[in-house]
Amino acid sequence: MKTLLVPIDHTAAAEHTLAYANKLAVRWPAEVVLLYCHPTAPGIQAAAAEPAEQEQRLRSLVERLRYQQLTRQDGRRIRYRYRLVGGCLHDHVQAEAARCAANLVVMGLEHLDGGRQAAPGNHAAAITELVTCPVLVVPPGRRTLPSRLVFSTDFSALNPHILPRLSALHDAFPAPLDLVQFYSPGQRPLRRQLKQAVGRAAAQLTWPAATAHLLEDDAPLEGISEFCHRHQAQLLIIAPANAAQLLRYFDSCYTTTQAYHTRIPVLVLRPQERQATVSCCERCAERLGQPKPQAALPDYHAVRWA
Repeated sequence: MKTLLVPIDHTAAAEHTLAYANKLAVRWPAEVVLLYCHPTAPGIQAAAAEPAEQEQRLRSLVERLRYQQLTRQDGRRIRYRYRLVGGCLHDHVQAEAARCAANLVVMGLEHLDGGRQAAPGNHAAAITELVTCPVLVVPPGRRTLPSRLVFSTDFSALNPHILPRLSALHDAFPAPLDLVQFYSPGQRPLRRQLKQAVGRAAAQLTWPAATAHLLEDDAPLEGISEFCHRHQAQLLIIAPANAAQLLRYFDSCYTTTQAYHTRIPVLVLRPQERQATVSCCERCAERLGQPKPQAALPDYHAVRWA
């Protein structure tokens, strides 16, 4: 059973996030796990309702939204689970994602965490760094599931583990996919290598309709926003190398001017972390902890050559 973990609060923007997750749950299909973190700060502790009341509010919200934009038959097929914890989402999302074996985290762009409003994108970047599964960031507003997708990244440095994870999402997003690689004017001598990297990625993806594009632009972020606008893409997929790159997608200059890529959902893919080597006994642990001896190189000057 595929699982969607949906962090939620009682704001209007959260309703749009849940409505989008409902459509994904029907399309995939998947189970929806609603995660609500109620504030526990001293100043607002008295205003926090009892867990039973909070769960009842979530159930009422679910029953209202599941049939609002879905047919009654589709709404009945969705299975929900509820998780209520105290504190900030940052403190619980990693454990909750592992607990329910989440395949995808669906969260809002502007999420209230513990009663504190974070800048757009900062909260999403922080949550993305904490979980290993893909994270779908949904901006406020009603929207349909995408009919055209754009995947933009540096394919020459792309982690190979990301492509199978993207292929696994095809059932949820069965739409044409554009693979876009940007390069600066100074990278013109590398065009052949970059084109080969995009071609290899398209060949490895099990995506029926994937098209590769190699475009020159000295401002890749503005370029991908214009490309999405020109092709009317409804979902942007990115694979940032670090949190700083993700934050640039939601920089205040783009959110203030409502750039196109901030008005559509963004799917963030992160490579899986390599697991540490596990020893089977104390002796093996001691051996693994010892530094590896350096290879002894032959001393050619000490050899008497005939």
